[in-house]
Amino acid sequence: MKAQYPDPPWRMHGRGLFIPCAVRARDLELPDSLEPKTALGLAMGVLAFIEYTPPSPLTYRELIWMPSWVRSRDERGGDRGKKIAQYVARMYVDDPNTLEAGRVLWRLPKTFADFEERDGSVRVRADDGTRLSLSFRPFGKRVPMKSGISTLQAPPGELVRFGSSFRAEAQGATYHIDEFRSDHPAWRSFSTARPLPRLATYFPSFEALMKEPEILFKDSSIAGSPATS
Repeated sequence: MKAQYPDPPWRMHGRGLFIPCAVRARDLELPDSLEPKTALGLAMGVLAFIEYTPPSPLTYRELIWMPSWVRSRDERGGDRGKKIAQYVARMYVDDPNTLEAGRVLWRLPKTFADFEERDGSVRVRADDGTRLSLSFRPFGKRVPMKSGISTLQAPPGELVRFGSSFRAEAQGATYHIDEFRSDHPAWRSFSTARPLPRLATYFPSFEALMKEPEILFKDSSIAGSPATS
């Protein structure tokens, strides 16, 4: 059955947990065309769990590992290619429509996984063998905020930027990684990462605008394909 998804932009609603991590630069595995932003041998990574709910055009859950902020190593993307953005090393979703949309539209490495939520915890079982479980507890006053996020992906022969803006209510959260196991190379940087600190940011509700992809560079001589590795 052919995947069905709307053309961007997407106006999404949901909730999310964002966990900051200090990642050792020597453990990063990035495409050759991207360079990490580091300081004192460390990069800033983020592990995120997000649930998209109605009235989003697609509803699903996802787990994302972004090990570093990056920029393009060369001039292929013009001035825009020099801007700092986050690199998505691995992303898991539980809906086939958004899996295909993420791969085709934004070149994001989405892989299918099963998600189970129970009493402030989430368990992820991915098709690539990755297993991750975490529990969290929000605390404190909810504070309104506006912000944005962008990613930079570099599949063979391309440089693609994804951008979104959002407004949300934010509060602190404590968390614990209850289980983690993966043989996928994209997770090597996470296995040695350090939490900063053991506090996270929880968004009990947000509204986000996922914008159209920016193709900063495309080499027509190289056959492109959705991000699946």
